[in-house]
Amino acid sequence: MNQGRLLIIGHGMAATRLLQKLVERGYEGSLTVIGAEGGVGYNRIQLTPWLAGEVSEASMDLVSDTWYREHRIYRVKQDAVASLDPAGQVTLKSGRTLPFDTAVLATGAVPRFPDLPFAPQPTIRAFRNKADGHWLKALPENQSVVVVGGGLLGLEAAWGLRALGHNVSLVHRNSHLMNRQLSAPTAAYLARAARQAGIQLHLSNELSHINADPVLTSVQLSGGETLSADVLIAAAGIAPHRQLAEDAGLAVNRGILINDQMRTSHPRIFALGECAEFNGETFGLVAPAYQQAEVLASVLCAEPAHWAPQQSTTRLKISGLDVVSHGRIDHPDARHLTLDAPGLNQCRRLHFLHDRLIGTEMIGIRTHLELYQSLIDQQTPINDARAVMLGSVRAA
Repeated sequence: MNQGRLLIIGHGMAATRLLQKLVERGYEGSLTVIGAEGGVGYNRIQLTPWLAGEVSEASMDLVSDTWYREHRIYRVKQDAVASLDPAGQVTLKSGRTLPFDTAVLATGAVPRFPDLPFAPQPTIRAFRNKADGHWLKALPENQSVVVVGGGLLGLEAAWGLRALGHNVSLVHRNSHLMNRQLSAPTAAYLARAARQAGIQLHLSNELSHINADPVLTSVQLSGGETLSADVLIAAAGIAPHRQLAEDAGLAVNRGILINDQMRTSHPRIFALGECAEFNGETFGLVAPAYQQAEVLASVLCAEPAHWAPQQSTTRLKISGLDVVSHGRIDHPDARHLTLDAPGLNQCRRLHFLHDRLIGTEMIGIRTHLELYQSLIDQQTPINDARAVMLGSVRAA
């Protein structure tokens, strides 16, 4: 591939990892990255610890400010692409135009807000970037905060806001937390930890009304309860940011359609990360985005490479509590083995199908995690489930 003018649209974790891998491979063309935020690429996974005061803002940086200059990477900060011409040009919201030979869409995803009428205002928002974090950090103490969504995003936001001294209510439509990553018995340990931290859980509930005219005061739940709300955080999922690609005539579905080299329907335009869709699947975790960046860097440097999704481990650490899920935890024919210590708020639950370990869930403990991951990924035959639980394996 001609290593000419490469333009990366978006400056999140996927884009930053791509830049790092291109630098490592000695990409010979020019590099430009466009980001709506100022500053350098940073680790969004650390937003909650930063909100809670556990880490510094500077520690989230993935690269230094000088790193871009050292590697002749041109940054466009606090601006965004308004339109994309696949023939080789983008127009920014500021009115500037930039040419390219090859472009990469790393536009990420947008939060899903409740599908209810409400007057837009700062107190109804997501928690997706530093700007959100700075706004939340500046709140007076003892605010009533309602977080919608009991998945990864919602739990992280709720824990971080509770650590700041706010009164936090978490509303989740499912009957248990993290229902995509945890089974109900394991999630019960997580729910207990949340309640012990002072988070009020409203499971099997949705918002039915937002009282925000002219300003947010409360929300009503489908179960009939009314919750006071000074702030409402939308954390009930994300949607791939596909609009720019769709307007440019690229093939889209839920996300921007890509092949196993991250190439879109246009030969000179690629996509990766949360905005991309591969074989009917979108990816909201960091691990697959980093895998895609590795492959795409090779492709852009004319090295043969192809990407195939791998099993990803969901990890969450909130208020010192480890939460881990790997593999499949919802197979209807699986049998389960659980080892728990309720007094320590620890639980391990393994899922077996025939003579294979297919999934693991862990709350408050990470013992033998690498072994479990290896057994799941390699589909190793086993004949003693109890030995697996205790970290000892015999081949079948």
